[in-house]
Amino acid sequence: MAGRLHLLEKWINEVSLNPQIEAIVINDNSDDATSDELKRICQRLENIKLIEGNFGNPGSARNAGLDICQGKWVIFWDCDDEPNVQGSIDLVESNEKTSSDICFGAYKVFNENTGLVSNSPAWFSDRESNLNVVAQNPGIWRTIFAKELIEEIRFEPLKMAEDQIFISKALLSAREIAFSDTQIYTYFTGSLNHLTKNHSALQDLFPAFKRTMEILKASSPELSPLISLMAAKQFISGIKYGNLKTRYGLLQTFFTSRLFMTPRFLNAMRIAILNPMRGN
Repeated sequence: MAGRLHLLEKWINEVSLNPQIEAIVINDNSDDATSDELKRICQRLENIKLIEGNFGNPGSARNAGLDICQGKWVIFWDCDDEPNVQGSIDLVESNEKTSSDICFGAYKVFNENTGLVSNSPAWFSDRESNLNVVAQNPGIWRTIFAKELIEEIRFEPLKMAEDQIFISKALLSAREIAFSDTQIYTYFTGSLNHLTKNHSALQDLFPAFKRTMEILKASSPELSPLISLMAAKQFISGIKYGNLKTRYGLLQTFFTSRLFMTPRFLNAMRIAILNPMRGN
């Protein structure tokens, strides 16, 4: 990432101007040049903490930040995207006035290959339709969580779909869920550096699918369509991009669970096929 941290440096400088925000930057197994650049960016900033280690996956890296964060609200950002710092602050402040402990905001998508910018799907007036929007667009970076809600929740040590599993677990525990049109993030697509382009990382879709299936069994009727769709997207992507071992494991789990017999999951599979995986 050395030489490509201009977006991170931009929002770090914005965050440093607001002492009420605590930013924890996780440097996971990078080269020396990236480490030196991160130290330059984060040094002497009192509300910025830099943690360096060999975590090996986004899930474990985020857990390292969760273990030390002190804030009342938690947001997850990626170094190669562009969070809207003021928008995030506005969303937290508006959510403080409600009893919601998880809130999904709006975002933009910027394609680095074409230069095209698109907006996230609009929210509906009913909660069920909004949960369906979340299932199709579950990015962890468009979500704020009450620290109290996720105090005991941790990410799976995976390179793929760990954010979907985390969101699913948080939703199972959430008392109130809110949806906001406040734009808090710009997500960049088209880069060859995304994990969705990494063949080794894609094999984690099998253990992710198994874990999501376990969560699905414990989910409420309201949340089961959302979690079914997340599981279906993991299954379709794993079958498409996985190696033989991954494909075999996915198919075995799928048939032994008898999911192929349930109309709800078959419908989720249909939706997953029609909606390509985020990050392509």
